[in-house]
Amino acid sequence: MKKTIAIVLASLLSFQLAAHSRWVLPSHFTLSSEEGEWIMMDVTASNETFNVDKPMGSDKVMITKPDGSKSRPSSSYRGHRKSVVDFFMDDAGTYKVTNNGEPSYMTRFKLNDKRQRRWISKSDLGQLPKGATDIETRYGLARIESYITMNNPTDNFVTDGRLLELVPVTHPSDIAQEEPATFKLLFNGKAQSGVMVEITREGVRYRNDPQTITLTSNAKGEVSFTPVHAGRYLLIAEHEQKAANQKLADKDAGEVFLSFEVLLN
Repeated sequence: MKKTIAIVLASLLSFQLAAHSRWVLPSHFTLSSEEGEWIMMDVTASNETFNVDKPMGSDKVMITKPDGSKSRPSSSYRGHRKSVVDFFMDDAGTYKVTNNGEPSYMTRFKLNDKRQRRWISKSDLGQLPKGATDIETRYGLARIESYITMNNPTDNFVTDGRLLELVPVTHPSDIAQEEPATFKLLFNGKAQSGVMVEITREGVRYRNDPQTITLTSNAKGEVSFTPVHAGRYLLIAEHEQKAANQKLADKDAGEVFLSFEVLLN
């Protein structure tokens, strides 16, 4: 079943069933080098965690360096199932990699018993075809991100206060097997309770049970889990609430897709 890669927010279904996962997957999450190192990253969307499936552009990939400055990949390639970018890491510390767009409006509606969508706000509902029903407009943003550390870890966790954001409490380079790891969820710059989170380890294709961990953020906006297995993981978080500007949208919504590594202990 074909689906447009877009902001799709589920209500009752699991994230994995409701929409394609989106992710940026570094070739390494931690490195040690005095001369610097090249890093490669896959950018794609998929039905299975870290198995490439749908093409996704890398033109918005941004790297925030340990000193806070921003840079773009050195080179990129877009194939039919994934994009690949590379970047030379020359400073010690933690780098944040993102493939985010900008907040946008999406209106979903039903026409002749078929669900459809348009990228318009409530101010443009006159553009919808006659007979449209079940109309709802969301203002949303999907964040696709990861962290890479070379030599010494640093706190490169700057937020912008827009919609849903994730801040590591446990540093990404310190997440280890059989040790608790904690993440914090913010919505419009404030700690947000009730955020739905799923965490899935790679290799789902080779397990009958995907072993997805389902969590909900507490009053501090935090979720914690203790990984049993080392490996690469994908965290997916989503939240929606009544829109701040009811003239343009019914709901404000956000998603976060974070890839990270759990080290052997």
